[in-house]
Amino acid sequence: MAIITGFLLGLGTMLFVGPVFFYLLKSTLESGFKAGVAVALGIILGDVICAAIAMSWSHLFLNNSAFDFWASIIGGSILLIIGLKYTFKPNLNTTVKAKIKKRSTIFYFANGFLINFINPFVFAIWIGFVSYNQSLYNEASTLLSIGITLLVIFSTDVLKAFFAQRLSHFIQPKMLGRVFQVFGIVMIGFAIRLLTFPFL
Repeated sequence: MAIITGFLLGLGTMLFVGPVFFYLLKSTLESGFKAGVAVALGIILGDVICAAIAMSWSHLFLNNSAFDFWASIIGGSILLIIGLKYTFKPNLNTTVKAKIKKRSTIFYFANGFLINFINPFVFAIWIGFVSYNQSLYNEASTLLSIGITLLVIFSTDVLKAFFAQRLSHFIQPKMLGRVFQVFGIVMIGFAIRLLTFPFL
């Protein structure tokens, strides 16, 4: 039963269309499937850490106003900078050399991790997932369910990158620029939401 719970929770995360979703698609369209997988690896690393924190110290973060405030301000600022960059100066160069690709893979991995990890809503989701599992199962089954959820999240992110890359063959540079600008505007929207979160 824990396996089914973990699988369904993992599929449920596909309904959460957050900043990492748009960054994953943009990165894949910009630099290919390899960059998308790098973002997916960064995202799942952030999720693993968030899940571990939620399982170990969830009580420390519940109703912690100081944590909510600084996570929202720092996370919102990072998302705002990224959003402004891709709104006003999108990078349309998809023919980069191998050395640059290798460097950009690390860059995409780091950005995928940061955009996911600094989002307080991700912590809230994992605290909810962990609390739900702990209310149903013992420690071993909870670990199994969370592990399955993480596996499903990573698998679906890789699939998103795979299909985004296929679509990129039909997108002209002008249209690609507009896609990146839409991504930037969406990121700015998430940034504003995070920056105003502590004051609402």
